[in-house]
Amino acid sequence: MPEENYSDHILKEFRRITSLDYKAIPSHLPEGCIPIGFFCPYVPEELLHAAGAFPFRLLGSPIKLSHAPAHLPPGCCHFMKSSLESLLSGELDFLKGVVFSHTCDGMQGLSDIWAFQKRLPLLFNFMVPTNLCSESTRPYLKSEIERFWSFLGSNVGTVTIPNLLASVRLFNRIREKIGELYQLKRTSSSRLSEGDFASVIRAGYWMDRNQYLQSLSELLNAMPRKPTDETPFVPIYLTGNMVHSAPYFSLIHEAGARVVSDDLCSGERFLRLRTREDIDPIEALTERYLTSFLCPTKHKGAHARLETLLPEIEQSGAKGVIFLQYKYCEPHFFDHPDLKTALEAKGIPSLLLEVDDPSTSQGQMKMRIQAFVEMLSAL
Repeated sequence: MPEENYSDHILKEFRRITSLDYKAIPSHLPEGCIPIGFFCPYVPEELLHAAGAFPFRLLGSPIKLSHAPAHLPPGCCHFMKSSLESLLSGELDFLKGVVFSHTCDGMQGLSDIWAFQKRLPLLFNFMVPTNLCSESTRPYLKSEIERFWSFLGSNVGTVTIPNLLASVRLFNRIREKIGELYQLKRTSSSRLSEGDFASVIRAGYWMDRNQYLQSLSELLNAMPRKPTDETPFVPIYLTGNMVHSAPYFSLIHEAGARVVSDDLCSGERFLRLRTREDIDPIEALTERYLTSFLCPTKHKGAHARLETLLPEIEQSGAKGVIFLQYKYCEPHFFDHPDLKTALEAKGIPSLLLEVDDPSTSQGQMKMRIQAFVEMLSAL
């Protein structure tokens, strides 16, 4: 099969998976699997996988809100609202359970509301410490990982050390391949559109992970390594609290820009979760969460996010930064003024995009992105 056709064939499958609604997911899942939902990278997927579960990340949905507003105050992000709406409408009945992590106040409240509905058999709250610098953080976090291990063993399947090590290796290989994809995207004209790139990343949370690793490897092998002549693009760094979404990446592409790097928790932030394979896996999982700063819901010093983002932005060669953030997300919006000021001091322009309902905001976003890219082009 020709190189272009083969990569198109792989991309078509990624697009198909990410186009599915939650209600269409059951027919796609491997037979006999135990799907367990989770929201955040602070939940160790490796433990779910090692227990024989199918880790299924809830990524939000453009679903019409009919039931959720009766349970949530208006000042909640659309991710929370749409996730609860999907539960109340029965679209998530295929899940055997869900795992919440201790992040923002809203998600902690959603966990209580979710449990009260009693629609899913299992619910677990993974209590990651907020202060990552305290002396008690490590033993507390390790005990939480062990508590999660015990919960899975009692309710899903026994987690053995060999199985956990195998899962750690699998997820590390996936992160390595995604890292290669980012690097290839930055250094060559791969003909991989921004929308397709977002679909590739997003699909990894809804596919069998072994199959996903194989598809990633095949895609990388099929992609050209040599730059080709193309219209110059404006390099953009993307950060915020949203996950990879093809429509927004496509808007950036259509405006003449390319996302050369990001700090989204579904993308390069996920790559920080590589786990050591040469020590006890529980110790390794504990260590990775203490050494990797993932989002502003955790404290690792007043300037932790700034010290993490600025070097990444400068190394990426981005001419500008886009903050893509759900409206009402206090942790991210508290950080924004300091980040914006620091970027201005470095001469790096930024654009803040507040997203409420993704299905209704893209027209305005398109104009703002185009204006921002045009401004960067003139610099």
